[in-house]
Amino acid sequence: MSGHNGPEVSLLRNAAVLQVSSLIMVILYVLLAVAAAVLIAGIRQSGGGGTARQHPWATVLALVSAVGLLLSSATIYLTYRPYWYIFQHAILDGDRSQAHDLREFLQAIRMLPYFTLRGDFASNLSVYFWAGLTLLAVAGLLVVILRHIPGLAGTDRLQNHPRVP
Repeated sequence: MSGHNGPEVSLLRNAAVLQVSSLIMVILYVLLAVAAAVLIAGIRQSGGGGTARQHPWATVLALVSAVGLLLSSATIYLTYRPYWYIFQHAILDGDRSQAHDLREFLQAIRMLPYFTLRGDFASNLSVYFWAGLTLLAVAGLLVVILRHIPGLAGTDRLQNHPRVP
């Protein structure tokens, strides 16, 4: 990019906002998972619903993470939206007048700001990261589903098992 005129600065700003919001979402998902694990472990230990009083920080952390995820999702949506319209017009109407802006935006979001690596690993880093994160989420979903299928070994004793003091 040759200078710092309006559209180029706006493009870079949009790319930075998108990247920061995406990173914040990943961090908030981790915090939400930690809070959920603490709350679930507290429910299993106490055998009741008093976990929110035993671990108020976990409840607050879960709430703040959920609100943060909502705000980050809205930010990502609003950042991507103009570029979606550019893409849509290019595909449906053949209007390629703003295709350069879309290409520059997609190039700008490939790597994190101030994070420079060279070579094949650098170009595939984001793919590896998101693929790993997706596989981790699918594995977690499978664990949850498998624990709720009746008839599997060990799940009968987990369902409605009263704790004896």
